[in-house]
Amino acid sequence: MRIVIDTNIWVSGLLWRGMPWKLLCLAEAGKVELCMAPAMLDELAEVLSYERLQPRLTQLGLTPAELVAYAVDLVSIFEVLEGPRIVVADPDDDVFLHCAAVADAACVVSGDNHLLDLGVYADIPILTIRDFLAKEFPDQAD
Repeated sequence: MRIVIDTNIWVSGLLWRGMPWKLLCLAEAGKVELCMAPAMLDELAEVLSYERLQPRLTQLGLTPAELVAYAVDLVSIFEVLEGPRIVVADPDDDVFLHCAAVADAACVVSGDNHLLDLGVYADIPILTIRDFLAKEFPDQAD
């Protein structure tokens, strides 16, 4: 099952042990296929470089580059052309929806209200991490 996850899900999964981390473990086990566009990788690298995250990275003994390399190894990359504006309030979120459409993803998993408020794009549901795990992997949803 192909899915697209937004940057905040990635960051939470890479830096902490919660439901987003469980989702990354499911991807490692081959139970889901995570899909990304190059622009999404760029955004992940940028966010992981934020000063406020550096204490956590130091605590884990990891660098942003190491985490981005891990992400690259875990995902399938899809070339996404810029398409029509979808998320008027935050056009940077459009890439997640365009990637999901190009990848023929089963859903987008997000914690971003701009995306969640849409509910669906091109017949692709946009779900919270909790809702996704409860639906697809109930044993991981606690």
